[in-house]
Amino acid sequence: MISIRKLGAVAASAAILLVGCRPNLDVTNPNEPDVARANASPEDVKNLAASSVRTWYVGATDYNPWAMLSTTADNLTANFGNFGMRFNNLEPRTPYGNNSAGGDRGVTEDPWNSSYGALGAANDAIRALKGGLKLAGGQAESDAYRRLAQMTQAFTLGQLGMLFDRAFIVDETTDLATPPALSTYKEVSAAAVAKWAALATDATGKTDTYLAADFPLDGGALTSKKLERIANTMAALTMAYTPRNAAEAATVNWAQVATYAAKGIGTGTNGAPFDLSVIGDFSNWYSGYTEIGSSYSWMRVDMRVINRMDPTQPAKYAGTVVPRGPSPDARYAREFLSRAPIGDPARGIYMQSPFYYARYFDYSLDGCCDEEGPQPYILAAESDLVRAEALIRSNGDLATAASLINTTRVGRGNLPAATAANGAATLLSYIEYERDIELIATSGFTFFQRRHVDGLQAGTLRHLPIPAKELETLGLPIYTFGGVGGKLESIGSLDNTVMLNRLNGQHEATLALPSGETMTLHFPARTYRTSRAPRQ
Repeated sequence: MISIRKLGAVAASAAILLVGCRPNLDVTNPNEPDVARANASPEDVKNLAASSVRTWYVGATDYNPWAMLSTTADNLTANFGNFGMRFNNLEPRTPYGNNSAGGDRGVTEDPWNSSYGALGAANDAIRALKGGLKLAGGQAESDAYRRLAQMTQAFTLGQLGMLFDRAFIVDETTDLATPPALSTYKEVSAAAVAKWAALATDATGKTDTYLAADFPLDGGALTSKKLERIANTMAALTMAYTPRNAAEAATVNWAQVATYAAKGIGTGTNGAPFDLSVIGDFSNWYSGYTEIGSSYSWMRVDMRVINRMDPTQPAKYAGTVVPRGPSPDARYAREFLSRAPIGDPARGIYMQSPFYYARYFDYSLDGCCDEEGPQPYILAAESDLVRAEALIRSNGDLATAASLINTTRVGRGNLPAATAANGAATLLSYIEYERDIELIATSGFTFFQRRHVDGLQAGTLRHLPIPAKELETLGLPIYTFGGVGGKLESIGSLDNTVMLNRLNGQHEATLALPSGETMTLHFPARTYRTSRAPRQ
């Protein structure tokens, strides 16, 4: 693996491990504190809420599953064996190898585990703060960090709903003594949208300003106002990107999507646009996906995308580098640079490309400042484009939709301006183009964007299965998706009395609430960047 997961900073974790590894013949020190049941403090709860954000972000920008999803969506390409990029980029498409001992198991295990690790921590923090615990700053600070944990809650539920065919919906009200049911992706995403909507309402009019350590945003600290706008954009994106095909997309409440997006981080009614951009430090905050997505030694731009800007280029690489032709899109010469193809051609020449994405090159493994400095996660442009799509699909104002498209189409691409006269179909095609060109190596949501317009290759899976290791733990049959001639639908039914598996990598401390009750907090282990493995 490229990154090594180490024990976290919670002091209890080391002692818990030592106790767990101690031989039976060791003499027990009766004065040694029972670390697993030591009372947590209000400061611990505050740190738990903040650390849940980092746990979510590092998982949401990890190599898995975003590198694989970008290649199988034909946006980026690679034939290295890491992160599921090779075998899920084969043509014709083959089923995803859902095997607990398989080489591509991280594609499902990593996002599943990181999501529930972050979600469990956020739920614990919210439960404690709603249970009457007060932080040092009183009710105002307590409410502020509750909202921060609610952001993690919504992000993780939304990610689970967009990625997996089924997942568990758990929040601070869930009684883990009662086995929770597995819910469909539609139900999980709906729960996430409800969390986002509630958070946007709760944050409106508040004046909180968070520490840089809580969420190091470029362009100034996270505030209640920014939190409100992020929540609106994410509600819109979750609704738009959950559908598994165009038929499902037609049933989305696009008018509601437009309403959310208008109050989001893009161009709208809620202030000047801003990018949700996180300042990387390589150690605690980093986007592994952008690191390799903008690295010419790891991933390249799929020729399908290059062909859209420069039709003289083939839509699939066939072993011969074709000289660059002209393009009306100014981004082509500026951000899509050429270099000799990489990877073993015997694995599939069609997976190769002589083009790499240079917009975030400094942040890449090959750049000057690997995973350091600001890096967009959700661009204001992504919020604008989903609002434009929603307006068009809900018979809204086409002139406004065209204006939103032109923010990048004209503002960065210098392409002819879109107008309402182009009509709905053409404007939607412009949105698809802008997503292909403008949003590379940011959120990793290209797969969702192409999925909901039936843009994926035949045989491409439409969502990920529950990881095989988790299915084995739950005593459920292992299944998968994808492959030409294979089944793309979800499993028909699952035992809805299964217990939610409490994922590893967490450490515990018992908190005494003002009511006299106690609750156990689960601290997810922190992730550090320490080493990289060779390409496979």
